[in-house]
Amino acid sequence: HTAYRRQRQMCIRDRNNTCSQKNRLDILREEIDKIDKELLPLFLKRMDLCSSVADYKRSVGKPVLDSEREKQVLKSKMDLLTDKSRENEVYEFFTAIMSISRDRQTRELSRDKGRKRIEDMLNPKPHIQNPRIVFYGVKGSYSEEAAIKYFGAESNRTNADSFEAAFLSLKNNKSDYAVLPIENSNTGTIVDVMDLLEKYGYFIIGEVDIPIRHCLMGVKGSKVSDIKYIYSHEQGIMQSSGFLKTLGNDIICREYYSTAKSAEKVANDNNPVQAAIAGKQNAEIYGLDILAEDINNSDKNTTRFIVVSVNSEIDVMCNKISAAFTLPHESGELHRVLACFAHGDLNLLKLESRPLDNKNFEYMFFVDYTGNLLDEKVRQITNNVIEGTGEFKLLGNYKIKE
Repeated sequence: HTAYRRQRQMCIRDRNNTCSQKNRLDILREEIDKIDKELLPLFLKRMDLCSSVADYKRSVGKPVLDSEREKQVLKSKMDLLTDKSRENEVYEFFTAIMSISRDRQTRELSRDKGRKRIEDMLNPKPHIQNPRIVFYGVKGSYSEEAAIKYFGAESNRTNADSFEAAFLSLKNNKSDYAVLPIENSNTGTIVDVMDLLEKYGYFIIGEVDIPIRHCLMGVKGSKVSDIKYIYSHEQGIMQSSGFLKTLGNDIICREYYSTAKSAEKVANDNNPVQAAIAGKQNAEIYGLDILAEDINNSDKNTTRFIVVSVNSEIDVMCNKISAAFTLPHESGELHRVLACFAHGDLNLLKLESRPLDNKNFEYMFFVDYTGNLLDEKVRQITNNVIEGTGEFKLLGNYKIKE
């Protein structure tokens, strides 16, 4: 009985403590609600003033973003603080408010003719029936595999021996779509394709993932011990670096146009000291022996291919946006742009930079994020991003491949 009473008293005490904690939490929440009630009319008043600011900027032709003004405002808020340990919180608070203010002003000014907006970049065309496809590499390449997976085995396909040749095929109206590798799960972005997208201003209209299963292949009757020279695309060599190290230091790896083109070369040269790193299908196509299978560093190695067109193609199923932009070479500019995505609740999928030609330590940023530009909210958020950039290029709005 004594043990029972002790246990019961402990249960009562724990219940009272829990109730006490709940009551304290309720009190704290009530205090927060009171403060929010005081903040709301002040916030709405600030937004109304932002509309007046937008009217003034419209009358004098000023842009929404005034970087120097925002820096001065943020500095003045920091100067008011006596507790410097709270600077980050205050900075984030006012940065968020100014971002929302820019949203409001951008909406107010979006009707102005001649203002740079995402709507001006949208000129979607319908999907082409029975299209002509150009893919990078030769027959049997991973790019052709991607083209088949996206357009079907009966699609009208031709090949290009370089990335730029595929873009030129589009430019010269010899092809309707180009299929090109853009990113590998192990070795990252294929920067040459990214640069060409920005250079030509064409659009991504689709994507497809292809699992990569590299093999080492040589002429009939050759053995691994015979091999002295291995040919492949630089990506194939990088993705198989672990296996190549097991072959010793005497092996010479030579970069070639593509993995499939490397297999074709080895077949044409018919030299037992040569081998190629390529997909398994190339052994059958070019009559080669497979000397080693699945030699890539990771069994999850996957390459993402994009489908490129001269025109954009946007429909209600599109859920991914790719874009490129530059920023003023000033502190805080990238943070300001990223805040637009965060406050707009859009998922930022990827962000990377490439150096600008002839400009030291200045960059072109490439970004992928979720959304459909037929949605007014997504267009508005994108316009807010554009407002803070130096140059903005839409690279495509397309469907993530399942």
